[in-house]
Amino acid sequence: MGTSASPARTLVALLLLSTISTLVLADDAGSGSDAGGSSSTATSLNPTNATYYGNLSSTDTADFYSVSMPNGTGISVGLTSPSGGDFDLYLYDTGNSQIDSSLSTSSYDEVTSNGTSVGGTTVYIEVRRWSGSGQYTMQIWIFSEPQGPPQNDAGTGADAGDTATSATPLSSTNQSVPGWISDTFDPQDWYNISVPSGNGIFVTMNFPNGSTSGSQLALIESTATYYIQYDYASPYEVTSNGTNVGGGYVYIRVLTNSDEGNYTLTIELFSTAGQPGSSQDDAGSGGDAGDTSSSALQINMTSNTTTFEGWVDENWDANDYYSVFVPTNWTSWASLSWSNTSADLDLYLYDSNQNNIDYSYFDNPETVSGNSTAIGGTTVYYNVVAYSGTDLYYNLTIGMDNLSDSPAYNQNDANSGGDAGDAFSDALALPANNSTYYGWISDSSDNDDIYSVSIPSGYAIVADLSWNNSGNNFDLGLYDEAQTLIDSSINDNPETVSSGSTDISNTTVYILVQSSSGWWGNGGEGDYTLNITLVNQSEVPGLNQNDAYTGGDAGDEYSNATPLVNATPGLSIWPGYVDSGSDNYDYYQVYIPVDHGITAELSPGYGQSAWLTLALYDSANSQVDYDYSSNPTQSVSSNGTGANLGGTNVVIEVWAYDGGDQYNLSLWIFSLDADGDGFYDEDEYACGSDPYDNSSVPTDTDADGICDPLDEDIDGDGVDNANDSFPDDANETSDNDGDGTGDNSDLDDDNDGWTDSAEYSCGTDGHDSDSFPDDLDSDGICDILDEDIDGDGYDNPSDSFDYDSSEWNDTDSDGIGDNSDGDDDGDGFYDGVEVDCLSDPLDPSSTPDDTDSDGVCDELDDDVDGDGIGNDLDDFPFDDSESTDTDGDGIGDSSDPDDDNDGYQDAFDAFPLDPSEWNDNDGDLVGDNSDPDDDNDGWNDVDETICGTNPSLIQSAPDDWDGDRLCDVVDPDDDNDAWNDTIDAFPLDPNEWDDLDGDNQGSNSDPDDDGDGWSDSDELSICGTDPRDQQSVPDDFDGDRICDNLDDDDDNDLVLDFDDAFPLDPTETKDTDGDGQGDGDDADDDNDGWADSTEVVCETSPIASSEVPADFDGDLTCDLIDPDDDNDGVIDQDDAFPYDSEEWVDRNSDGLGDNGHPLTVMDKMKLNPGISIIAIGSLAAMLSATMAFLFGRSRLREQFDDDRGWGDEEDDYYEEWEYQ
Repeated sequence: MGTSASPARTLVALLLLSTISTLVLADDAGSGSDAGGSSSTATSLNPTNATYYGNLSSTDTADFYSVSMPNGTGISVGLTSPSGGDFDLYLYDTGNSQIDSSLSTSSYDEVTSNGTSVGGTTVYIEVRRWSGSGQYTMQIWIFSEPQGPPQNDAGTGADAGDTATSATPLSSTNQSVPGWISDTFDPQDWYNISVPSGNGIFVTMNFPNGSTSGSQLALIESTATYYIQYDYASPYEVTSNGTNVGGGYVYIRVLTNSDEGNYTLTIELFSTAGQPGSSQDDAGSGGDAGDTSSSALQINMTSNTTTFEGWVDENWDANDYYSVFVPTNWTSWASLSWSNTSADLDLYLYDSNQNNIDYSYFDNPETVSGNSTAIGGTTVYYNVVAYSGTDLYYNLTIGMDNLSDSPAYNQNDANSGGDAGDAFSDALALPANNSTYYGWISDSSDNDDIYSVSIPSGYAIVADLSWNNSGNNFDLGLYDEAQTLIDSSINDNPETVSSGSTDISNTTVYILVQSSSGWWGNGGEGDYTLNITLVNQSEVPGLNQNDAYTGGDAGDEYSNATPLVNATPGLSIWPGYVDSGSDNYDYYQVYIPVDHGITAELSPGYGQSAWLTLALYDSANSQVDYDYSSNPTQSVSSNGTGANLGGTNVVIEVWAYDGGDQYNLSLWIFSLDADGDGFYDEDEYACGSDPYDNSSVPTDTDADGICDPLDEDIDGDGVDNANDSFPDDANETSDNDGDGTGDNSDLDDDNDGWTDSAEYSCGTDGHDSDSFPDDLDSDGICDILDEDIDGDGYDNPSDSFDYDSSEWNDTDSDGIGDNSDGDDDGDGFYDGVEVDCLSDPLDPSSTPDDTDSDGVCDELDDDVDGDGIGNDLDDFPFDDSESTDTDGDGIGDSSDPDDDNDGYQDAFDAFPLDPSEWNDNDGDLVGDNSDPDDDNDGWNDVDETICGTNPSLIQSAPDDWDGDRLCDVVDPDDDNDAWNDTIDAFPLDPNEWDDLDGDNQGSNSDPDDDGDGWSDSDELSICGTDPRDQQSVPDDFDGDRICDNLDDDDDNDLVLDFDDAFPLDPTETKDTDGDGQGDGDDADDDNDGWADSTEVVCETSPIASSEVPADFDGDLTCDLIDPDDDNDGVIDQDDAFPYDSEEWVDRNSDGLGDNGHPLTVMDKMKLNPGISIIAIGSLAAMLSATMAFLFGRSRLREQFDDDRGWGDEEDDYYEEWEYQ
């Protein structure tokens, strides 16, 4: 009877599944799925302005998008994170190099390509989750990008690459490379070029628009990590000198941050044969040690120390790097020495991450050490640097020390059996009691020891640190629960810190013991003693303050000063407490009545236990008085300061400069006018009257309110007493002539015999006896009024010399009377000279000829034109611009463009006065016509022609390997070793001519003559084989080139034979469980039944049989990694009862498993309200349709089958639905 209900049930189920599945599909940027998780799987977006949406969560932490940018365009991207979330935004170029990023903590981030040309390339956008989850909004804007001119860098018809990965390749030839660069449009051009073996590279750049420090030419090694050389100024030049680049490739980069224009690179490849350092043998390697840590020469330590020789040069090879593997629990050290005392070498030690461990650069030898630094089990790097000096051979000794027995590896801080924590997060917990602890610390390997103490309720703490070695200097700090410093001590022994007035009750505090090192000094290493004392808070003054009887602490700054409302005129005393650790300041506010002042005294002040200071401030926060060094009390006062504080609030500051203590603050508020006579006591004391007698008041002659003893102008006449001859007479101030009569009533103030009025008329000073009228002829009439001043009988208007009775006429008006004038006509020539020079001494228009205007007339002048050349030697005696005519062509040399008339103008003639020479190619002041060596390269021009080099170019010199002045082209024995080149296996090596084993290394220097891979010295002295027989080779089990007779580690597994359980098995060194099977092959090293790999994953020790993983369900998958601990088929992540195999879900959160306590219908509807509504609605609709359908079917069936009843079918329908 269920055939009619089943289709309906199936339809409802399909509807529900469709609704649920729609809710979980990703649709990042409308793609219908999740965006890619990397640039290689990035979701492609159109290069148009658009807004996109996406989602990130803890299981989907990054979305990548790609945009193919049209030519001439740039891109900006904005990101809005969901509420409560923090997503970050990144923009990458086509080579996955970052262009821009935004890591804002706000909800909005933005990146742009501005400054980077991305047109015509693909860019990548990454949205990365930092925190939170949900939907983000991403907006993209595509904009036109300003373009520079069409580029043709290196003749490619395009721009050179902007990064190392996109560098433009160049051919391995000498060449010129044109390019264009711009700080706005194209700030970088990269090229790469392969350098042939045995060659170096030299690059110059001609950049007319380049500015100093504004542009750079750089030569960069092949990993694009290190500069080989760079240059910021014209002429831009870089070279590989000192760096071996042959056989590899380098990058050439042109960079600008302020310039724009065309440039030309000139690239020259040169042979490195014969250059300094071309035949190195650093550490016996047969070559140069690496120039960087990545190419460091590996040193295999066969004993605890090894010494070897190396070579450096500040120009050709400034760096040598060596790498050394340091075994676990060992450290390494090195010593560098050299013989050239004028040179300076430095030595650095780096860890495996190239972080500096130690360095030395002031000594010889230089020494560095890893000390107790944790470098065991890692590779370290030694760097020898030639700071100054050339062609330097050095000796480097590298050593190793076992640290297993050193204090750093055997600590027992606070009896913990190990080291106290190095960070707050792993602080060593100490019990909350009074105790003494012992520890060890080092400024090189264990800078910090941190302890934690849980403080009981109602307690404070005091800690003391001491040590016995006077050479040490340890520090002590106390931190609160938030790791904020409470107190510190750094200069004493013992150091002491306390919680002071900081309430640490019921909290955890941290105690830091530190030994630091730096330019300020070294703390050293050694043992220390730490005393911890818990103090009842009731005994701590800082926690039981009653400052000024307030029941608490006084204000700690000016703005919240505690008012002393009961401080009235007279004496009052106020108690308080301060300490420099946690309560540095107490501020008090006091009101000063009108016409009153204040004095404050602090006790104690400057003492042995504490140093407290006292200050007084006015209402504007300006300091009135301050005391900091008085002992035993500090005192401040308004008296004597000139400050009138009456009617205002003042503030008193108590400062604990060092230490802390309880104190008493005494205040005296006093009246400024004790007798009420209107004069302040301070003024009465100064004026000499009685401040306590109101009938005794200061005298005030001029009634200006200033008593006479203090009045600088007693009579008030505007002249101060010191300058007033009559200080009590307002009508008189001076007596210029000291005759006792004031100048105001004296007719001749200066008593010089001239009345003041006469002096006034004559223009002299009537108050200065030294200033009186001039009267040249002493006729009693001052000259200024006298009509004939000199009394010579000529009135002043007709007298050319009013003040000279011997002169009255001046024909030439030169100011010299005719009677005494030596040049009557004033033409500049003495009368006698004019006679000698044949001119008229009485006619100013008749003067001697003087061509050079030197004051000597031509008639008497030996150098008429004044050019410094005498007339008899001057080819042009009347032309001061010419004196010589070298070629006799009638044109003076100064004007002649070719003085020697050799056809070469002087500007281009190296010898302008020598007609036989005009060029000096080498600048040796010998003309090329007569110079046998025009380029001064040491080779005769004729020889250079024969040898095929350019005699005019110093860079082009004949090759002469043996220096015998016979160039190699014609020299039958280039290395001068007496072996003709045709039969010399090494024609360019004077020390070699034979190669027994054909390995291209001469037999004289070949450490392995027979080429069997073993050095001759080892075969002879140690290994006992024939160095001349290739078939006779030493035994070497591990093939490490150390014969077994000498090898301390025969199987080369880095474990010495005496510590190696399997000395001839490189794959095994230990046998933890002693079963005869090495740990490397033994799947269960401790034989506890659990495989080692399983124990590692399960975080138990694979070499301790006492430790086995927890396994709740006994399925041999430990609980740590078992996705289903109770083995009920439901993973723990989804299992509400991960340790109950009978239960796994509790959908109604009642704490009871749904298997044993099934959900009710109401529970199901509560859990799925949305679906329930849809389901109910759908069900209602389907129910109606079904009922109608069934009703119709029943009607039809009634026509064909009268035996089938309606009631039976209806009951069956409901019966089946009820079981859904």
